Amino acid sequence: GRIAGVVTEKGPIACDAVVLAGGAWSRLFCGNMNLAFPQLKILGCVMRTAPLEGGPEEAVGASNFAFRKRLDGGYTIAQRNANLAPIVPDSFRLLFDFLPALRKQRHELRLRIGRRFIEEWRLPRRWALDQATPFEQVRVLDPVPDDGILDEGRANLVKAFPAFANMVVQQRWAGLVDVTPDAVPVISAVDSVPGFFIASGFSGHGFGIGPGAGRLMADLVAGDTPVVDPTPFRYARFAKGPLKAAA
Repeated sequence: GRIAGVVTEKGPIACDAVVLAGGAWSRLFCGNMNLAFPQLKILGCVMRTAPLEGGPEEAVGASNFAFRKRLDGGYTIAQRNANLAPIVPDSFRLLFDFLPALRKQRHELRLRIGRRFIEEWRLPRRWALDQATPFEQVRVLDPVPDDGILDEGRANLVKAFPAFANMVVQQRWAGLVDVTPDAVPVISAVDSVPGFFIASGFSGHGFGIGPGAGRLMADLVAGDTPVVDPTPFRYARFAKGPLKAAA
């Protein structure tokens, strides 16, 4: 059937169109609707320094580090081209979908198995509308940053820019980046469920293209002429014939 509303923890809301913009949660949500959405998570790690005198004003993205100056005089710094890919149950379910990307980026990815495998294994993958959802059990995805990757980035940065040798790191944090097999987001209607739209899988580019993605999604929901050609972002590009239920 088509969309008639959404059920929230505070009650139902009637509507005829819904946009799923759930980031790293989108695959799990789609699975409960028997919609296959190939999506995995990559761990991104960042650190912030105290104000530093004599540092460069420009933002720099090198092959093995990146930084930009903050308004407070400190810097946001990351290791570049060193993405941590936690091995989780979906890594096996989606192996063949992501195998071409894995081959292409094998030198940039660092595979790791740990506690997250068990955590995701225990998450319910089906729930009724009157049951508590996994999103209520885990309200914020707040992963621990990988100190090894950040320390590498720091060493690479200091080697290239000695002015950072005495920098004081005030904070380290991490986030889970939702990625698709082709690293292109889905901004699209789902034809098998009229009124259901997906805007997810931005693969690390959501901050930059967010305004344009929002405009395109609004055009699609409203039935207006799309601001850009939506074909590259269609959900159906991942479907092989009829849509199959998520495994």
